[in-house]
Amino acid sequence: MNEKLHIWVKADAQGRNIAVEENGRLAEFYQECEAEDTLVNAVFYGKVDRVMKGLDAAFVKIGQPRSGFLPLKEMKSFEQTAAQDRITAGANLIVQVKKDAKGDKGAYLSRDIALPGQYVIFMPFNRHVGVSEHVTDEQQRKALVETGKKLAGDECGLIMRNAAVSQSETALADDLKALQSRWTTIREKAEYAKAPELLHREDSTLSVLVRDYAARYDVSITCNDKVNRMPTATVGILWEQIDNKAMDALWTKHTVDRQLRTALSRHVPLPNGGTLTIDEREALTTVDVNSGSFTAREDAAYQLNLSACAEIAAQIRLRNLSGIILIDFVDMDSDKQRAQVIAALQNYLTRERQKTVLHGFTSLGLLEMTRKRTGVTLRDRLKEPCDVCGGTGYKRKGK
Repeated sequence: MNEKLHIWVKADAQGRNIAVEENGRLAEFYQECEAEDTLVNAVFYGKVDRVMKGLDAAFVKIGQPRSGFLPLKEMKSFEQTAAQDRITAGANLIVQVKKDAKGDKGAYLSRDIALPGQYVIFMPFNRHVGVSEHVTDEQQRKALVETGKKLAGDECGLIMRNAAVSQSETALADDLKALQSRWTTIREKAEYAKAPELLHREDSTLSVLVRDYAARYDVSITCNDKVNRMPTATVGILWEQIDNKAMDALWTKHTVDRQLRTALSRHVPLPNGGTLTIDEREALTTVDVNSGSFTAREDAAYQLNLSACAEIAAQIRLRNLSGIILIDFVDMDSDKQRAQVIAALQNYLTRERQKTVLHGFTSLGLLEMTRKRTGVTLRDRLKEPCDVCGGTGYKRKGK
């Protein structure tokens, strides 16, 4: 029987606040309004602004304030099969947003289009067939690769998602056909488009959450929005419509705002008396595990680090931290203990949707990991830099 996952949708005049609750605690949080929505996976008909040979990249106009950054080199599996037209300034081409614009940087783009479905990810210009890293059983991985190659028929690329494990080949084929039809529509629209122009954009945040979680969880939704913005019927989803007063009461009962305050703070208490200190920077995020009032008779550092893994994974997911993440665990005595901490953290990280990779401990004893960036962090979504300190957290003495 699947675990339960509940989604609270609190709508107001500014948009919709979407809280994902798993095992009684806030797991993810989103704000859905036109100005805040992510462009990740959106497909554009762009115009090349300029080519920078020194960077081996091009800057492409996609109708956003800043031109997107397009690397000229793609995955080998893409370059071996796709038509490699020389990119020049003024050329028009179809690109997809892989990372949202952030700060002074424009969106990160790719020519290797990938359209995600519920069970598979369809890549029209690729021939690679792979399996989600969330699928760890080797027999299941081999079976999915065989099925994927059969479905792709050497005419496209596929990534078999974790949700594909328990599905029939017919269900997977239907998912692929729907994505192929979507791609046909995109290509037809591009024939008459005038660059820069948006060709395709992901469905609403709520529908993407349902698509990604419905196969693994028993999903239920409580909503006070009278407009159902789901693009398709919510088959198998328990949907409850309530009024604003009832939503406010449930929002408070489930401590959504309190958990958000914790996720926006620098220090996070651990149940055993330790603490996490989380600092977001432009190039990376650091997580420092501190012992605080934690005490243990034996292997104190190891026990503290092991118990901190669940909260570290939860905070990374809720805060939507991405890119390079360095975790400074308390020093441990042996490689065996470090390996067990890595295994524990990896296990907790498999609960989320985004790709995460643990690269191991560095020579300085820091655990290095990376997480795929999709959208802005929780802090950037809900906060803005202080106009006194400029976001540093400090101001000149006497000022």
